[in-house]
Amino acid sequence: MIHGRRIIAAAAVSATVFTLVSCSPADPSSQKTETLGEAAYALCFSAQSRDMDGKSLDGKVLLVNDDGAFSEVQTWGMDMCSIAWTEKGLFFSDMKTDYLLDGNGMKSFENTKTDSQYAMLATTPDTVVGLYNLGFSDVGYTTQVVTTTSSGSSLAEVEGSYFIAAQCEGEVFGIGLATGPYSKTGDPDTEPMVLSQLTGTNDGKEKVVGSSTQAREGAVLNDAPCLNGKIYYISDERRGGLDVPAKPVLSIWDTKTGKYESKALSSDEATEPLISEDGTGFPQVTRQSLKDGKLEWYGVKDSIMSTDIKTGHTERKFSVEGYSDNSASSVAIFTDTEVVVMADNNDGSPYRILRYDRSTGEEVGRVVLDDDPAKLSSGLFFRGFAVRP
Repeated sequence: MIHGRRIIAAAAVSATVFTLVSCSPADPSSQKTETLGEAAYALCFSAQSRDMDGKSLDGKVLLVNDDGAFSEVQTWGMDMCSIAWTEKGLFFSDMKTDYLLDGNGMKSFENTKTDSQYAMLATTPDTVVGLYNLGFSDVGYTTQVVTTTSSGSSLAEVEGSYFIAAQCEGEVFGIGLATGPYSKTGDPDTEPMVLSQLTGTNDGKEKVVGSSTQAREGAVLNDAPCLNGKIYYISDERRGGLDVPAKPVLSIWDTKTGKYESKALSSDEATEPLISEDGTGFPQVTRQSLKDGKLEWYGVKDSIMSTDIKTGHTERKFSVEGYSDNSASSVAIFTDTEVVVMADNNDGSPYRILRYDRSTGEEVGRVVLDDDPAKLSSGLFFRGFAVRP
């Protein structure tokens, strides 16, 4: 097949690991390390796919301890890198290899693939599924699906483009514009969105379980929450340019019936839009965002928001130090009791990881990487973040 990448603004994480180079703010000397050790967080940095040639180590994964010390895993590169951390260990990939790093060391599985990623989702502690953006072909649009366990990895190809991904009851689903045989109009501005099952199908291919002309493309989520077979996220249900006001909604896809529904967001606070109208700083949710009938999300700029999944009523819970817009790329991960923010404010301030109590908004932990951000990133882009379970 002839493939051409969809043009997207993104960066990459790579992954060929020969050694882990240990560094810390207090002791910049290098030493070899071979296991996860005391790492509590993982960060991805990478070049953009257009700048990767497969011959240079164009990315790295940082393993960060609670005291700010960190180790660097040199990688080949994977644009829009996504990493998964389970009780088994840390899973990540590059364009040549898939990896599992645990307390015993590094396992690597040769597996050539494209250089741009949508998501990596854990379906069991020992199994993760990575989705990779191969691009347009002569028959449609191709996504590579890579399944990795502690014993190896395998690759399959499916139809479609999936910037929203979720794991429901052990299977991986993707949401994106209809392409190839599922195309209705041939125009991305008018194509419906489809919900596809990407793993566990009878023939190993995609299974489109639902379609909607009401749902809209725009949200980019690599681990959306799923509860009782339903995927939840916040989106803008109005297509248009910068002069078109956003219509923030709670989007809900039923993976059993394929039905899409939405609930308009309402708020007693009318001082600031719930979604930026220029499409930057889109709401972030992760697998554990749902709690007690509320979908909690990291909103435009610096707010943690809470939306009632029955009514759409939305409240601002508390502010965080992170900032997310068209230049900053802070990331929030929701755990059962906390919101963990990797603050990248693009203002020269250090990268720092902050933990907040989900109920009270109280800061309960802080890790500062005291290296100059430009030096730490080494000209690469920060893209992925994971928290030790």
